[in-house]
This record gives sequence, structure tokens and C-alpha cells, in this order.
Amino acid sequence: MKEAIATVVANELADAEEPETETSGNKEPVADAAKQKFYADFVKRYYALFRAKFEPFRQREEKTLTTDGFDDNFVQSGLRLEAVTASEIDFEKDKADLETLLSTMTSAATEPKVVERLARYKGAKKVAVQRQIRRIRTEYRRGWNSSSTSCDGWYYSPIGCAEQRAVEVPYTVTSSTMEFPKGTQSHSQIFRAMQDRYFNLLEQRRSNNLATADTRRATIEEGNVQGALDLGTALRIFGAFLALMFFFLFIAIERHQRRFASTLPLTRVEDGIAV
Repeated sequence: MKEAIATVVANELADAEEPETETSGNKEPVADAAKQKFYADFVKRYYALFRAKFEPFRQREEKTLTTDGFDDNFVQSGLRLEAVTASEIDFEKDKADLETLLSTMTSAATEPKVVERLARYKGAKKVAVQRQIRRIRTEYRRGWNSSSTSCDGWYYSPIGCAEQRAVEVPYTVTSSTMEFPKGTQSHSQIFRAMQDRYFNLLEQRRSNNLATADTRRATIEEGNVQGALDLGTALRIFGAFLALMFFFLFIAIERHQRRFASTLPLTRVEDGIAV
């Protein structure tokens, strides 16, 4: 029997509708307004610290950072907000870290060593610094190729052809640039270094604290296990002691019974009369 031919008629298509596309699952997570406000406000407060304590030591020819430029260089609030919205970082933890950063940087900005470094930069003058730079150039030199047959008379002695070769030749040049004295950093470089050290030390100490807590937890668990083992051992020893005492008591009672029996008078009954 042949397979029936499948057909579709026109009126079956009349009410066809395109299925609705589910878009809710493809939407980008929307950042919370309160979180947006916090990051925007933090950038303003942190920038105000930079302007008040570090910007006055800027060299005249160095450009002034705008609020957006400062954010891009030191906070990156947009990336932080995206990470928080995507649940890649915890907002409360990041908020606490940034607030502590602002407080710590505010205090550090008045440290005598920081003020001295900033003042040194403000009064620094660029000096000529010369460096020897190694480079390579290509030179073309004439030589003899004994295996070449591309010239007339190549077969005469000396066999081969003269040709040019590309040879790489090293050489050095002296470069002179105007730079600040070694060890002098700009106000923004000092600010950056201080911020980086804050986060590095924070992460390092959190790791150390976690390792210490793990070690203490392991020590406590080991102590609990050892305590249970010691208690079990003590109970077994005590049980063995009781068994041994019971054994000695049994022997003492048995000996006492024998001694008592040996002291009783011997009697003999003959024809119903005790003798």
C-alpha cells in the first residue's frame, strides 16, 4: 500500500500568526536607582578629595582631570555598577570598601611624607636624560656566491657570480629626553599608588585572616576529635579498672567464704545422734 501524499489547503493558513517572542529573559539587568546614586555620589566626594589635597600640586603644563576623567582613571563606577547588577560582586561589600577607601585616603593625604612628596613634585624641574638606544639597520653588501649561475661566465674561475646581500647591522643612537629627576612622581601617580596599595593590602589581609580562621577552625575540630578519642580512652581504662576491681573483690569474697567454712565445727550424725 502506497503512503498517502500530505497536502495543505489554503484555508488552513488564513489564521496563522507569528508566535510572540519571549524577550523578558533576554533583557539586560536594570541597575537599582539607589546603587546608581551611591556610585555617582561617591565619585563626586572622592574627586573633591583629589581636587582639594592633590590637584594643588599639579604642574602647570599638566592637564586637569575632569570628573569623568577622574572616574575613568580611579573609580570606574560604570564597571562597578555593571558587576553589581550582574551579581558578580556584592554591592554592600563594595560600598563598604569604597567608603573605607575615602576615609583612609583622606587621612593619608595629610601624612607628612605624602605632603613632602607632593611638594617635591610641584617644585621639580625637568632635566635632560640621555639614553643609548640599540637599533638595527639593513645594509646591502657585495659578495661572491659560488653556487650562483645567473651571470655570464659564471663557469670561469672563480666559479660563481657577484651579488648583493642584505645584512642586518646593529648600531646605537643617543636619545635625549626631558624628564623629572628619578624618584619624582606626579600628584596623580602618587594618588594612584596610594589607592592601589589600599586595595592590595586589603585583599592580602583578608586572605591572611581567612587562612588564620581556617587554621583555628581546623585546630578546634582536631581538638574536638582528640578530646573524643581521649574520653573514649579514659572510659575504656575506667571500665577495665572496674572489671579488675570486681575480679579482685570476687577473689576476696571467695577466699573469705573458704576461711569462714574452715572455722565451722565438724559434726557427724550417727543413728540420728550428732557426734
